[in-house]
Amino acid sequence: MSVPPNPGHGRDQFKRFLSGETEGRVFAWPTAHPSQPTGFCACDRWLLPRCWFYLKAAVLLAVLRWPFNAPKLWLLRWAGARIGHHVYLSTDVWIDPSFPQLLTIEDDVMVGVGARIAMHEYRRDQFRAGRVVIRKGAVIGGFALIGHGVEIGEGAVLAGGAVVGRDVPAGTMAVGNPARVLPLAASDDD
Repeated sequence: MSVPPNPGHGRDQFKRFLSGETEGRVFAWPTAHPSQPTGFCACDRWLLPRCWFYLKAAVLLAVLRWPFNAPKLWLLRWAGARIGHHVYLSTDVWIDPSFPQLLTIEDDVMVGVGARIAMHEYRRDQFRAGRVVIRKGAVIGGFALIGHGVEIGEGAVLAGGAVVGRDVPAGTMAVGNPARVLPLAASDDD
């Protein structure tokens, strides 16, 4: 069994990734099993920073359940997410509270009830985090799940309950679990 690289070096690389100093949308780093300290979890921090993280996460997750849109957008922007104009987040949306700074939602996007957006995951021997970009005019259906490192193209539609782990090109629709990408049907107005 190989020993994972120095966690301190991994944290330094991850800080560079979070600040945008590195290219690419996904960060991956080998770690010990997630039941052991990995260096990337808020639970590995000192008591005061850990408590501050859990307080921010609790407030963010509570506010995201509200039916009021403006406090959600304000809080996400405060937490570091890049949110455009005319964005609507429905009730009970879940956005990964660990790394909201990895989220970009462009103008005119609608996110349906109960949608989930993840910016990180732990695998058995690897930590992964990725930027999630939802381009202008996209529609995310209710209870859809968007994984880390995914880009939803301009005007794309995620059907309700779709589970997306790969990019969805502009002007297409993703349906199912795992999501299949289909062309958008032409509207009757054409």
